[in-house]
Amino acid sequence: MGIRRSEELVRSNFLVDNQGNPTGGTTWLDLGVDTDHGFVIDWQDGVVPKNRMQNGAFVEDVLEAARQRLYEFQEHGKFNCRENANAITKIEEALQWLDWRTRVRVLQDVENTYEPHH
Repeated sequence: MGIRRSEELVRSNFLVDNQGNPTGGTTWLDLGVDTDHGFVIDWQDGVVPKNRMQNGAFVEDVLEAARQRLYEFQEHGKFNCRENANAITKIEEALQWLDWRTRVRVLQDVENTYEPHH
């Protein structure tokens, strides 16, 4: 989807446990050569128990990185445009929905568990 071929270049190896719960994995930009360029995302492996640190990236972390990059284009670059502003708005909307999901999970006392929320 799109002119940049991201669907072809971005690769993922998502892992699940024997109950089908997400247990991390890796996503990377496959440029077809051995290089230090691009990106590698090590995803959160499992839940984050109380008083413990996360051990990988959440989707929210990656969206925030993209939001900051586009914001930089808008504020300090010559690439300020309507399309970047719209993309920032949509990323912020996605972040709000994910925040809402977390709030609901906290209220239902299922945050940091594999239990679904309703």
